[in-house]
Amino acid sequence: MKNVRAVVLAAGEGTRMKSPLTKLLHRIDYQELVKFPVGACVKSGVSKVIVVVGHQAEKVKSVLGNNFEYVYQKERRGTGDALKQAIPLLKDFGGELIVLPGDAPFVTPSILKELVQYQRKRESAATVLTALLPNPTHYGRIVRDGYRQIKKIVEIKDATSEELKIKEVNSGIYCFNTRELLPVLPLLKCNNASREYYLTDVVELFHQKGLRVEAMRTKDSLVVLGVNTPEELKRAWKILKRKSNK
Repeated sequence: MKNVRAVVLAAGEGTRMKSPLTKLLHRIDYQELVKFPVGACVKSGVSKVIVVVGHQAEKVKSVLGNNFEYVYQKERRGTGDALKQAIPLLKDFGGELIVLPGDAPFVTPSILKELVQYQRKRESAATVLTALLPNPTHYGRIVRDGYRQIKKIVEIKDATSEELKIKEVNSGIYCFNTRELLPVLPLLKCNNASREYYLTDVVELFHQKGLRVEAMRTKDSLVVLGVNTPEELKRAWKILKRKSNK
């Protein structure tokens, strides 16, 4: 994909894994978790992959190797703050930017290509990959406006009882118009339940500026599944094993 870059957010500690090892280096099917989204970016043909590292940064870098650009998030203050660390590598870039988490074992090159094509066709400020889940649990909810655009993404800690009824969820995978994104990142605030800078708040800032944010809803709900706990790690291993057997 020409004129497309990707940022993989791989700085978190993953405390819910209850392990001294960062969750990004736990293995699924004999491959470290972080290699799945990074590998999908490479195979999709993006021109450059930037990896935001933080906790156990040197271990993550040693696993991924020297073919990527790395930026360091000193304090883990949320996904929005993590992406801010990549601004120096993006300030002269005007193409599409894919942003995705480091714990996305089911993201594929084809879904990333489709996301970029969707973004280009609609010429929006951003496109969010979403899915419908019967039991959304801890996933951020997609709040639409009257024109079917995304108005905002609400994290579960900040959601109202009505918003928690929404079944459409955020995958954490985005395609941005980089020129629209960069001026908005410094405007992020941490006035939420977690006291973090949420990347999801970019969507509401775009909406307030009158910019369109589209949703590309995938039929494969596996794509949105992340890994935050030992139980989710076991689930991911079983799913990948079943897919490989097929």
